[in-house]
Amino acid sequence: MFLRNQTILIGLAVSPAVFANSPEAGAATQLDEVVVTAAPTTAPLTVTLDPRATYQPAPAADGAGLLKAIPGFNVTRKGGSGGDPLFRGLGGGRLDIQADGTGLYGGCGGRMDPPTAYLNPETFDRVTLLKGPQTVKHGPVAFAGTVLFEREAPAFVEPGIEGQASLLIGRDGRVDSGLNFSAGSSQAYVRISTQTNDSDDYHDGNGNAVHSESKRRAGSLTIGITPTENTTLEASYDISRAEAAYADRGMDGSKFDRNAWNLKFEQRNLTSWLNKVGVQVFRSYVDHVMDNYTFRSTPKMKQAAMNPDRTVTGGRAYTQFAVGDGELDVGFDWQDDQHRSRMGMMGADYHDKPYAADMSLERRGVYGELSYPLATRTRLIAGLRRDRDEARDDKQLVNGTANPNYGVTQRNNLDSGFIRLEQRFTDPLTLYAGFGHAERGADYWERNARFNLKPETLNQLDVGALWQGESLSASLSLFAGRIDDYILVDYRAAKTTARNVDANRRGGEADVKWRFLPGWTLGGALAYVWAENDSEGRPLGQTPPLEGRVTLNYDNDRWSAGGLWRVVAAQDRVDIGTGNIIGRDLGTTPGFATLSINAGYKPLKNLQLTAGIDNLFDRTYAESVSKAGAMVAGYEQTSRVNEPGRTWWVKGQYRF
Repeated sequence: MFLRNQTILIGLAVSPAVFANSPEAGAATQLDEVVVTAAPTTAPLTVTLDPRATYQPAPAADGAGLLKAIPGFNVTRKGGSGGDPLFRGLGGGRLDIQADGTGLYGGCGGRMDPPTAYLNPETFDRVTLLKGPQTVKHGPVAFAGTVLFEREAPAFVEPGIEGQASLLIGRDGRVDSGLNFSAGSSQAYVRISTQTNDSDDYHDGNGNAVHSESKRRAGSLTIGITPTENTTLEASYDISRAEAAYADRGMDGSKFDRNAWNLKFEQRNLTSWLNKVGVQVFRSYVDHVMDNYTFRSTPKMKQAAMNPDRTVTGGRAYTQFAVGDGELDVGFDWQDDQHRSRMGMMGADYHDKPYAADMSLERRGVYGELSYPLATRTRLIAGLRRDRDEARDDKQLVNGTANPNYGVTQRNNLDSGFIRLEQRFTDPLTLYAGFGHAERGADYWERNARFNLKPETLNQLDVGALWQGESLSASLSLFAGRIDDYILVDYRAAKTTARNVDANRRGGEADVKWRFLPGWTLGGALAYVWAENDSEGRPLGQTPPLEGRVTLNYDNDRWSAGGLWRVVAAQDRVDIGTGNIIGRDLGTTPGFATLSINAGYKPLKNLQLTAGIDNLFDRTYAESVSKAGAMVAGYEQTSRVNEPGRTWWVKGQYRF
């Protein structure tokens, strides 16, 4: 295999704060908080992550691992990497994942490769979660929220070079490295980023090995031209290669390859009434192979491999107008999505087989979003959007028989919109309330279960508060929503099916940080979701239970130490055998609690050393949304894929 004998690469990542060669930029080279145990809410319905900060539990190897730092996120465990993220119990097509403004989707019909499996966090500058249907600028509107993995154009004042290198070593053969290098001037820049992640099988709290080894390589090249301070023309190319073993199924991922290019142009500050215009075009190609022989012993005549691939081409054009003291964003975006597959059975080489078209999906969308101050402390944000969604079933055969839906095209007009009022009463306190309406067509995986499904319709109320004082910061985000024609996936029959039901959901997140002494911070976070299948009078499958986190940290700018106590309640509101495209309810789950600790030292302003132990007491547990354990020769079979047991790690970061 491609990665079997490949040596470890040192990768590169740059913080945008250190690009400018100015006194302010020089001060920014001091590294941020040593270990972040829960990401804070930074604005109404907005959570921002620094993907190069060191998070606990163990620093993330892929995008899903990073998102676990946000209260309300859960990840479906399948192995050591490649987990599928859910926010407020919703994932897949209900959670939009974008990479540098581009759509990103996996190719595997069994969700071996969710979008986050192709995202290496340290190659990005910022990750932002926009909760709920409270924006229309990123289409189609996502029910749970939109996650933006973003890169920022560097702003060199004088010719210079900046960069960051990192290396992590941990239990079970974990070795991660990252290197990001930028060079440029006020007229142009170039950036090269690489990241590697290697790990052997991890062990659960009982000491049993879990079939989970993985290897990942990623790199990106960005070239930008900035003839003026208000003009940016940028071209980038991303490449990633990976392979991973899975403990939840009879096959592993022997190939996760992605190649993508992205072109962007933006002109800012054109007139007093026109803030900016921009155009972006992208193409992403994913080539995936799953087989039962790369990571496990299988007789030649029983070997099987499947090779789906997926090509997504898209773009957008956008404009921002100045409307008094407010802003009006108007734009158009489109996406063309082509899926194919081939397979080799009984030892036959899949390379010798032709690809067969599987499904074609197209979308066109237009939107307008206004942010306008009604008074000194009052702001109105509202938006409208329409998408034209088309899906064509290209499969000629299904399980060896003629497909009755072959060539059938389903078209939907999807309308979405929201309105939100934000009121700042005092400097520390902001209250907000918003109502959102969103419509969503079935995605590729849902249509594989049943092609002809009605679009989902969400109506949701979001309310919340933020307090951002000098020693105390806190946020509360609550929601109540109804989804008509919710697409419920049913795994109980011999063939997985899907149907439309009506569902009610409510819950929210709360977090607080109190700096009670110089250098000392006490924090806490809660997340809860209640969901009901109203049509059938039962709980909605794959809804996570109540979760709480308590953190205590000390940092004097040179030495640091801290701990994270995570407590998860039992989940007895289940509907065994139903769920979503990611997984199904397997039964009730007991509660659990884990403790993680960390320490750090900065011997130099630009050098940071950290170490941690996750699951300190070596608990054996599994998340309620974990996948079922499969029988893999040489491994202990479990009812669910257990989380890692006690895990140590050390990490070094250096900026230059």
